[in-house]
Amino acid sequence: MRKVIWKCLAVMPLLGLTLWWIHSDAPDSREVSAAPLAVGGARGVGGAAGDIGGVGGEAGGAGGAGVASGATVAMLTGQGGHGSLGIGSGPGIDPSLHADSPAVGDPSWRRAPLWDDGKAEFCAYEVSWAHYGHVYKGRALLVLVKEPWSPALDVKADHPGRGSFEVLKLNHVRDVATGIYTYHQMASVFWRRDSGALQKLAATSSEACGISFAEMTRGSLQTHSYFDGQGDRTRRWPELAWPEDGLPASLRTFVTGIVPSSLDVFPSLLAGRYADLAPRTYSLERRQAAAAEEGVELRLTSGASKLIYTFEAEPPHRLRRFERDDGTTYRLAKCDRIAYWDMHDPGGDAWLPAAVR
Repeated sequence: MRKVIWKCLAVMPLLGLTLWWIHSDAPDSREVSAAPLAVGGARGVGGAAGDIGGVGGEAGGAGGAGVASGATVAMLTGQGGHGSLGIGSGPGIDPSLHADSPAVGDPSWRRAPLWDDGKAEFCAYEVSWAHYGHVYKGRALLVLVKEPWSPALDVKADHPGRGSFEVLKLNHVRDVATGIYTYHQMASVFWRRDSGALQKLAATSSEACGISFAEMTRGSLQTHSYFDGQGDRTRRWPELAWPEDGLPASLRTFVTGIVPSSLDVFPSLLAGRYADLAPRTYSLERRQAAAAEEGVELRLTSGASKLIYTFEAEPPHRLRRFERDDGTTYRLAKCDRIAYWDMHDPGGDAWLPAAVR
């Protein structure tokens, strides 16, 4: 009997270690659901003139067919706008019920083997930025890359475990000199590569007056601002909203395929102003870009507000140009697939065109 007791005591540490390993390797139960919800709150049928006429209609612009109404999206995709790059923070949605379908947009660009080459899409833009009643010259960098993800910590996984998955990360960097001081702004947006669900968003804006920063994770948005009346706040992320700072990547889903008639867009956190953070509904239309630009134009309109993105027609649909109604523009200066993290030594900036150094 005494031998049996000693044997039981001997195996207890091993059993405890095994249980600890299983628990630590399992996905965090608080993880944001992988299933994307409704495609940006698509509503209504039809778009602006010169684009696409009705559900299942022929595209007046490049690629794809028809505009999906809210009812059509719900019928074909259930609650989730699968294949899109929407928000995936809603609880109780089974990703297995929302396998990809050509019903809305085309998600194939984000699953292409291109992203598995160990490099990043690194694009530099000449920027005209509207601020303080003037338009200033600057630069922007859009860096899109695949990374392994740790759901337990909501960060890049250096050593992926069984619960890890792949994300596409967009780093949106903007530097603009305004008179005596310069704005340094950056947003990082992460989506699941398989379902397109928004996993995390972080943003910061700094200049000579102060620093503002924000983070959305697990469906909760925290903002911290030096501006009076804003300060530190926490709010829920609107489940149907698409982050404006991620549109240079997420809108690629609609370069081909059926286009929803509208999207709910959450305002830019890159700007560092958090006084009124409420999503705004934009109508969405697709057109053939002007001959001088080539490619496919996706135009978002809400009253006097306009966001116009011109993408290359061929996958992975890199952004060529961006325009805002206030006079802000991005113009592509150079874009390659490179291992930019190895180009940090003196002289590495030789890759950049002179206008964006």
